[in-house]
Amino acid sequence: MYEFAQPVTARGLVFMDTPGYDPVSATGQVAGGANLICFTTGRGSAYGCAPTPSLKLSTNSELWRRQQDDIDLDCGGILEGAESVDACGERIFQLMLDTASGRKTRSELHGYGQNEFVPWRLGAVM
Repeated sequence: MYEFAQPVTARGLVFMDTPGYDPVSATGQVAGGANLICFTTGRGSAYGCAPTPSLKLSTNSELWRRQQDDIDLDCGGILEGAESVDACGERIFQLMLDTASGRKTRSELHGYGQNEFVPWRLGAVM
């Protein structure tokens, strides 16, 4: 367990105590050393994180159909019973490898992320 923006030194899966506001949460993860963000969205947040590639994963296929030009991967097949969690996980992992190898994320292609890096806001957001 890591505090907000604390440098992550362990290998494997770790957790960071971050606020729920997406841009602040991701900012803490980047400050802690994350070099790739996987951001799940169910409402279609046009999120990007300029210092670090940010993959947007739709949690439902209706959202994917409405915003597929802005979202990197549709995970809605799990809810619809058309895809297993393992199969979707493999697609996410492959996309992470492709992105780490230079493939641009939708946010990068659209130029999102200049305003989503938020190191100055740590309290409640209204």
